[in-house]
Amino acid sequence: MSEKKLLEKKDWNYYVYEEGNNIQLSVPIPKPTPGFDVLYTLNESEKEKYLYTGIKALEERIEDMNMNFTNYEMNSWR
Repeated sequence: MSEKKLLEKKDWNYYVYEEGNNIQLSVPIPKPTPGFDVLYTLNESEKEKYLYTGIKALEERIEDMNMNFTNYEMNSWR
């Protein structure tokens, strides 16, 4: 089993992790209570853009995750 490695973060805005061959984006949201981490695993196209361009490539995804969080996997802070 591979270890989850933090690639970059902007506290309380986003966290980008690499685990094996996958890159996962985590966006913390305080509401609904008790707060959640909204999670998304990048597809191959997004992964390539991120590795080439950096976090700029994920700005629209982060915005969507903040607004439409119920469309994503969510982990409660509790």
